[in-house]
Amino acid sequence: MNRLFLSSAGRPPNLPSPAAAPSSHSRPARFACGLLAAWVSVATSLATVGTPAHAADVLPAATATSTMPTLAVPAVEERILKFSQLSGQKSVALRTSDGRETLNFGVRRDEIVTRALLRLRYTYSPALIPTQSHIKLSMNGELLGVVPITKEDAGKKMLFETEIDPRLLSDFNNFGMQFIGHYANECEDPVHSSLWTDVSGASEIVLSVQRLAPASDLAILPEPFFDRRDNSRLNLNFLFGAKPARTTLQAAAVTASWFGKLASYRGARFPTAFNTIPPGHAVVFAPNDERPAVLASLAPATGPGLLVMVNPSDPAAKLLVLTGRNGEDIRQAAEALSLGNLIMSGSQLGIKEGVHAAPRAAYDAPNWVRMDRPMRFSEVVNSPQELQVFGHEPPPISINLRIPPDLFTWRSKGVPLDLKYRYSPPSRSSESRLTMRINNEFVQAFSLVPGSVPGESARVRLPVLEDGLLSAQQSVLIPAFKLGIRNSLQYGFSFTYLKENNCRDTQVDNLSAMIDADSKIDFSGLPNYAEMPNLGFFASSGFPFTKFADLAQTVVVLPEQPSAIDVQTMLALMGRMGESTGAVATRVRLAGPGDEAALKDADLLLVGVMPQQTLLGKWGTQLPAGVLGASKRMSNPVHAMSSVFAWFGMDVKPDATIASQQNVEGNGPLAMMLGFESPLSSGRSVVAVTASAPQLMGQVLDTLDDSTRLPSIRGSAVFIRGQQVDSILASTTYTVGSLPFWTSIWYGMSEHPILLALAAVIAVLILAFALWRGLRAVAARRSGGGA
Repeated sequence: MNRLFLSSAGRPPNLPSPAAAPSSHSRPARFACGLLAAWVSVATSLATVGTPAHAADVLPAATATSTMPTLAVPAVEERILKFSQLSGQKSVALRTSDGRETLNFGVRRDEIVTRALLRLRYTYSPALIPTQSHIKLSMNGELLGVVPITKEDAGKKMLFETEIDPRLLSDFNNFGMQFIGHYANECEDPVHSSLWTDVSGASEIVLSVQRLAPASDLAILPEPFFDRRDNSRLNLNFLFGAKPARTTLQAAAVTASWFGKLASYRGARFPTAFNTIPPGHAVVFAPNDERPAVLASLAPATGPGLLVMVNPSDPAAKLLVLTGRNGEDIRQAAEALSLGNLIMSGSQLGIKEGVHAAPRAAYDAPNWVRMDRPMRFSEVVNSPQELQVFGHEPPPISINLRIPPDLFTWRSKGVPLDLKYRYSPPSRSSESRLTMRINNEFVQAFSLVPGSVPGESARVRLPVLEDGLLSAQQSVLIPAFKLGIRNSLQYGFSFTYLKENNCRDTQVDNLSAMIDADSKIDFSGLPNYAEMPNLGFFASSGFPFTKFADLAQTVVVLPEQPSAIDVQTMLALMGRMGESTGAVATRVRLAGPGDEAALKDADLLLVGVMPQQTLLGKWGTQLPAGVLGASKRMSNPVHAMSSVFAWFGMDVKPDATIASQQNVEGNGPLAMMLGFESPLSSGRSVVAVTASAPQLMGQVLDTLDDSTRLPSIRGSAVFIRGQQVDSILASTTYTVGSLPFWTSIWYGMSEHPILLALAAVIAVLILAFALWRGLRAVAARRSGGGA
């Protein structure tokens, strides 16, 4: 056992050959590591018996000291899994006499758990009978322990700690809580309001893990660089030579979008380093003439290729090396890797023929709703099981929809939804119902009636207007709301528990319900049109760049000599694009500030600190705001021409045209996002991510990752100072997309009601005059005929 372990940890730091090492994921290896981990756990920790205590009385456990010889083992790392993170809620509510809740978490394949501890913080109802009430805890179906209920601790905040046997854990784990509660010895109501226990979101599962050295095998990609069992944010090092070429950085952008797509809801960051290799898993972009010095001994590449090898700085970590003769070869390797069209095995692979993705059409992002046809619910869920629930009051069924930000819903009656659902019929007519909400706003409720009908359907229009409307065809617009970019359809089934009289129940808890996967929602027929700039679109979905999921019309502009922070920021933004679209940015282009020809007829994403990002200085007079060292400039918009014009509807909103600019001197830290129309091509957008100092660029990424601050991002300029976010609209507005002819006429006139009324009067007069002339002509002909 020691020999097996030391052979992995004691590998010399010099560059290894690319031959594949034996897989550490094999059953014997994991078993041996498990025995070692168990031995280390017993030798270094004392078993803790599950005991409830008052939260204020719990003290940290003393660290045991030992005189035993220290083994050459990898460092033990601690993972803390908060219930609030696992459940997405501030607390977990256990209700009724048999309330249940399951929390899911994973363990990375290249890690082994040596110790696991549960800290359960909870409060229960004072009405419970102690001898008949308790909470059962389980892990993957195995009983962990029982939390007792006592009268003296009722209503108090309690803490229950118990050890979890690491052998119970697997790659994917289910932690279960079952509340068995009773408040009466006989004739009790199983859904009585006094049957409750609340588990705090501060409860946690603490895992002590040791890293395992994964195999140097391309077949297990994307592991270990991304492991879907890990629900935390992906942090993956991207490494380059001293001065990476633009094509090499383009390959990195493609790769970052792929990892962002894989990371999905977790988010992704890519710490960047030039000419050095830090510990941990990493992706290295190494053309022959740009390799980090530590990889100089690798044989020169004869074409694009992939290589997995041990990290010289960390024997338990791996490097995914993209090799090639030049940056173009690296780009081909990145595209082949991200498209997944290769059959990979072993530690290295040569790519003989280039793999190219077909161009994507506008608005065809896999993660977005379809705009060309009705979309079935089966296309937006991972499994049909997500559409099925059980019990009297099960949790709502949630269906997430991502809508293009420029979807134009003005004067639309709503989005048609053909809803099909099935349920266990209640024993009699009651208050059982299906409630439909979108973004937590009520849309419609359907009664669940008894009978033998296997399923029902309804046609609903998701409202997008400000007025409510109820019709007799179950087509409802109550209450009105605006569809957002990221929406959640929620379907809550609720079955009433009936009691005829004392001690006579009329239902058992075997109810089930489901939304049919064949239900459809139809966004086709709605045009795409929006007024820009709107940094809220960029923050929430990467628009307008993600209009084409492969970023075919996007040019990323970096300084002529980009720093590691500039590249790191660009890669994080590319990861967000991949997460938004669910596609790889295979057609994104990179350019420098001086490549004016490449910047025309494209949407531009500028990344870099002033003054290194020279385009911001060149276009300074057209920016809504600017930062240059200690100098900051704010642009002031033109205000309404007069209150009279505003009353007539001729100036219903401030004109965003820049009227003046104000220069302010100061040395305070400031990060910014700017949005404006491209000075090189009308109708094209520019988004700039910049800061007054390089170390502040990360504040922009932190704000984009913070769901609580994300709604504060809007307009044409966003200023970020620590946790404070300020947005303004202070640049000339422009539009993207197109509208049908008559819609464009009516929409343009809608902001000027007085002019619209005058136009209507003139139109009526013209029509009346035409009718009058026509009638006179008819009368003249009749008079002439009579003569």
